Amino acid sequence: MREALGARLGTDLSDGEFAFLVLQGGIEEIKKAGSPDERERSLKRATETIANLRLSQGKAVGQKAREVGGAAGDDTDQRYALSRLLALEALREPEVIQFKETYLGGGFLDWEKMKEWIEAKAEAEGEHSTYIEVVVPPGAEVRPSASGLRIESSVPLAELATEGGIKAKFLTYGVPGDRWVKHTPVRAGGVLDELRKVCERLSKDYRFTPDQACVLVLCGVTPYMVGVRAQTEVQSAHPAASRICLEVDPVVAPVEVQKRYSDIRQKLLKGSYQPLRDKHLRLAVFAAERRPPAKWAQVMDEWNREYPSETYDTDTIFARDCTAAQRRLLRPRLDPDAVL
Repeated sequence: MREALGARLGTDLSDGEFAFLVLQGGIEEIKKAGSPDERERSLKRATETIANLRLSQGKAVGQKAREVGGAAGDDTDQRYALSRLLALEALREPEVIQFKETYLGGGFLDWEKMKEWIEAKAEAEGEHSTYIEVVVPPGAEVRPSASGLRIESSVPLAELATEGGIKAKFLTYGVPGDRWVKHTPVRAGGVLDELRKVCERLSKDYRFTPDQACVLVLCGVTPYMVGVRAQTEVQSAHPAASRICLEVDPVVAPVEVQKRYSDIRQKLLKGSYQPLRDKHLRLAVFAAERRPPAKWAQVMDEWNREYPSETYDTDTIFARDCTAAQRRLLRPRLDPDAVL
């Protein structure tokens, strides 16, 4: 349970944080969850509790756990060739060369020693920076400078409206033999912050994941460029808003895309899924547009007048069909733990 919460937060729970959850009853609530949906809601509440606790302490809130992007194997297929060529081009980028010459002597770190190097830099740079979203007041001027944007305003900083909350910026990287990506919060203007910016640029231009870009820059390890990259976004409160996101290389065959989507969909959906018939789609919307405040008997009478070939005699049966159709549309049975 503690490991699952740590994976959702992106960083392990401290002993103090776990004890806080025990005192708040969060752990007992998860244990007593009677169904997968209840367990998911309990885990989400516990995750939010720790995230809010960390924010209140000015600590960085970790990123959602994600599997390490992976490195290309030594084969001769098209994926390897593409991966290697893109990696070589990325390593010739001026900002990559400059970073390596400045901080790595122009060479590479051993992959096994990368984590130690990053942790040493983080410790030397001290406390990480925090960021907030500021509402610029009317009349203020935003001017560019060598170090970034500057706001000139007569309103004191303490009186500026803010939104969003406290955030940190993270350097992400993969460790050999470790399934999950590591996240290290960085100090603005530091070596790790500079590396983060380089990796984000490579991620945007070459479609590497940020952790792949970091391992490439520091260790020269070639990122594996998959043909189809998939991500699931499961919404526990509103399952119908969940999505499967596919990022596809244009040269990938359509049949491969179809197979990948089918595999993910099968893992995500619990049991078989049958789409609703036209009648039940109409029932779901018809009832939702009228209830509340109308009573079920009134809604049924309206339905019977509008659809005389599909009438109902009993309002309880009508209500059952309407609510069942709404439930199937809005709350498909999804397994949030099937894929990340």
